[in-house]
Amino acid sequence: MAGSWDSKLSIYQLQGGKQYKQVGSDKDLGFDPCTISFYPTGEYMAIGGSDKKLTLWNKDGVLLGTIAEMKQWIWSTAVNPVSKQVFAGTNDGVISVHNVEFNTIHGLYQDRYAYRELMTDVII
Repeated sequence: MAGSWDSKLSIYQLQGGKQYKQVGSDKDLGFDPCTISFYPTGEYMAIGGSDKKLTLWNKDGVLLGTIAEMKQWIWSTAVNPVSKQVFAGTNDGVISVHNVEFNTIHGLYQDRYAYRELMTDVII
């Protein structure tokens, strides 16, 4: 993942030795990303920046939702590898802690059972 000051998010994949190949095209964020932190599994990431929001994304660069809105730019984020807490540090020195819960959605229709995986995939 690479966030840039032209309000873009780029996804790269390592190919052999030291070569990277861009996956898809740049995603326009609408704000300048200042920090990106991944969850330990690599499936999700928290992004903070000039829009003063701490947002949750999946590994494919799909916005899943807003975790928090701050009063200043967010310059630093960290994900606690043990709990579901996300930390954010802003331009004015405020450090905040946010709990993020991932609820599993289940569905049953006649003889079909479905559940949501990775927030966006439905498994039947």
